Amino acid sequence: MSGLPGPPEILADLDRRLIFAGEDLVAVDKPPGIPSTGLALDDPRCLQFWLMRRFDRMVWAVHQLDADTSGVNLFTLSRRQVARQKARMEAPTGVKTYLAICHGEPAFDTIEVDQPIGFLDPEKTRLGIVDSGRKARSRFQVRARHNGYSALEVRIFNGRTHQIRIHLAHLSHPLVGECWYRSEPCTRWPRQALHAASLRFLDGANPREFRAPLAEDLRKLSAELGFRGNWQRS
Repeated sequence: MSGLPGPPEILADLDRRLIFAGEDLVAVDKPPGIPSTGLALDDPRCLQFWLMRRFDRMVWAVHQLDADTSGVNLFTLSRRQVARQKARMEAPTGVKTYLAICHGEPAFDTIEVDQPIGFLDPEKTRLGIVDSGRKARSRFQVRARHNGYSALEVRIFNGRTHQIRIHLAHLSHPLVGECWYRSEPCTRWPRQALHAASLRFLDGANPREFRAPLAEDLRKLSAELGFRGNWQRS
């Protein structure tokens, strides 16, 4: 892997972003603005590429985050571990928690959305809630409200593409920075305000928990919106 260009500025602190690096498993606090994986193994515009450089070996993604979503992202150094770790994440004992900032001040304190997600068109270019879609269940808890915006803790019980974004739009409280699932794209922030805060495993096997503090840019947004208290604790 020698002779490749140096890492972009966004990944210059990759070692600091390593939450866990074991014999087979790697957990990274993914920065916003870069996808988990790319179009090819030699695509330098993805996190997988730079992890391969860092460990000087093949690295596989256990799950993927949207390019603009920050936080806990799991990879493995063993192909055999991909299916096992995916199963851990998808089991009821795999607890996936996100932090989000949305438009509006919901009337609810806690609500669950159990609405299937699938393609809205035959060309499979648009996702949304459709009866024929795959089961998707999310729980939203309001942590703070102020001046037309709210901070949320979100638990997803599945892992569908854009699940949180679609379910929040369904509740008429789309994410700040949402450009796809809002009738008028939000330009309040340059990316959707969504962060994968923690991944916990309650199956008794190690490792059991990974955490990533709220991304710096979302802490800034939180301050600008006037949220008070330690709502970011997941």
